[in-house]
Amino acid sequence: MPEGDERQFDWESLVSRVIHPLKVAIIETLVWIDKPLSASDLKKIFGGEFSLSLTSYHLNELVKIGALEKVGHRRVRGAQEKFYFFALTPDVPSSE
Repeated sequence: MPEGDERQFDWESLVSRVIHPLKVAIIETLVWIDKPLSASDLKKIFGGEFSLSLTSYHLNELVKIGALEKVGHRRVRGAQEKFYFFALTPDVPSSE
């Protein structure tokens, strides 16, 4: 912004439009439970507040941005139930 311009960037408005509440709920739940969970597990924990398809969608979006990763799966009635947990952070070489 030009010098002297008193406008302020509205971070709160941006974050609420960019970060879906379900993504926040997924992250907070994984921190709290501290073990891999599936979309079905999360749907049960959330008490049906969010659909299975919406939960799966946001899990996959979190995988795309590198926040989560698929860490396992199991067969359930002919389908694959996938489990997700936090992505391992690669070792970053120190600058020393």
